[in-house]
Parts: sequence; structure tokens; C-alpha cells
Amino acid sequence: MITIFTAEELFALAFEGEESYNATVITESDIIEAENRYLVPIVGDALYSMLCRNSYTELKNNHILPMVAAWVRYIVEPHLASRCCIYHSDRNITEAENENSERVMRALRLKAATLSRKLTNHLNLNSALYAEYNPENNPLTHCFIYGNIVQIC
Repeated sequence: MITIFTAEELFALAFEGEESYNATVITESDIIEAENRYLVPIVGDALYSMLCRNSYTELKNNHILPMVAAWVRYIVEPHLASRCCIYHSDRNITEAENENSERVMRALRLKAATLSRKLTNHLNLNSALYAEYNPENNPLTHCFIYGNIVQIC
């Protein structure tokens, strides 16, 4: 399947400054999941198709790449221990470690959601530049999520 970005491109942003990992922690299925679950609903099939053909490089590099990288990190984070062969079979996870993991996941989700909103705002303000984009099909144009509260406009 064609994806817009490579694992290396996404890794450079998603794991910036973390030397203990390498790009192999991101699989093709992680990229496909992030693009199809979080990007395609925002941009729509027609614009996504154009992006796969390397159109709109400024949009891709400035708005879409950071957003997809954030969602990929959110997807990959729970699996890092098993993918990197870090096992602690000799002890149980403490409550503090579990709470920290939950805080990290909330922070990653908030960052990705913020970048999704930034992309939506850019597309809506510049929709004349992207003929394939239809703001009526973008769920973030009609829906806001604050915490666990969904607000439909």
C-alpha cells in the first residue's frame, strides 16, 4: 500500500531527540493506520490521493508531516517495550509506572489532536488552494473534542 511518508521521515519528528530508538520501531502498518484513521477523514480521499502523488509538498511538510508523526508516535508508544525487546519479566509494573504511562499517552494524544486541529484550520482558511478539499466532509469542522467531551457544531 502507498503511504505519504516513510518510517524514517516520521521517526525524525516523532522521536526527535530520543537516541535509544531507531526508525524500525515504526512499521508500515503503523503509518497506514495513522494516515487512514486520522488523516484521510480530515483531508478526504481526493486530496489524500493527490498527496500520495507528491502534490502539495508545502502542505505535506509543514502541516501533515508533523500531525501524522504525532499520531504515529501515539500508535507506537504502547508497543515500544515489545518491539524493542525490553522485558521486565522479573517484576510487576508499579502503579506509579502505570500512571506515568497513562500521562504520557494523554500528552501524546493531546499533541496529535492539536496538530490535527491546526491542519483543519489551515485547510479551512486556505481551501481555495486545495481544489480537492471539501470542508463539509471534515469531521473536525463540525466537531470539537475537549478532554472526553465531544461538542458537535
